[in-house]
Amino acid sequence: MDNDLIGMQLKRSQGGLIRLVETLLDALCATLLVLMTLITTVDVVGRYVLHAPVHGAYESNELLLGILVFAALPRVTWHQQHLAVTALGSALSPTLKRLQEKTLSLVSAVCLAVLSYFLWQHGTQLASYGDMSNALSLPLAPFAYAIAIFTAISAAAALVHVFLPTSAHP
Repeated sequence: MDNDLIGMQLKRSQGGLIRLVETLLDALCATLLVLMTLITTVDVVGRYVLHAPVHGAYESNELLLGILVFAALPRVTWHQQHLAVTALGSALSPTLKRLQEKTLSLVSAVCLAVLSYFLWQHGTQLASYGDMSNALSLPLAPFAYAIAIFTAISAAAALVHVFLPTSAHP
């Protein structure tokens, strides 16, 4: 029996560069989830059993969660597994459906590219100010830069879908 929820299978590309990027992003996301789980577990045990919480546990989970969400975005974008409302889907002809898919991919690519640009600018501003996290005194700019890079990869994935034949979608 398959352990995946219906409609929630983990899609994989056939091979090559895309498969390598997917594998690296999967490993990063899994590592971040395990790390966040360990931090939370140690913090809860330390807080309630030993009366000694982990300093900066909440803040580290906040920062790691931000990276996790944006590290997963390229994979979701490449496989077009975003949440979607298909109110008009059954009323459109196949040609209009393809046009709708291409248009939405282009709009997504542009929006993600703009977001990536502004995230990079924000990282530059954080670096110039020397902004640090409150509890752990970690520089915040690298987190903004990483999020900007993952968003740019997502923009590239969306842009590729504009030019792929509809049947060639992964």
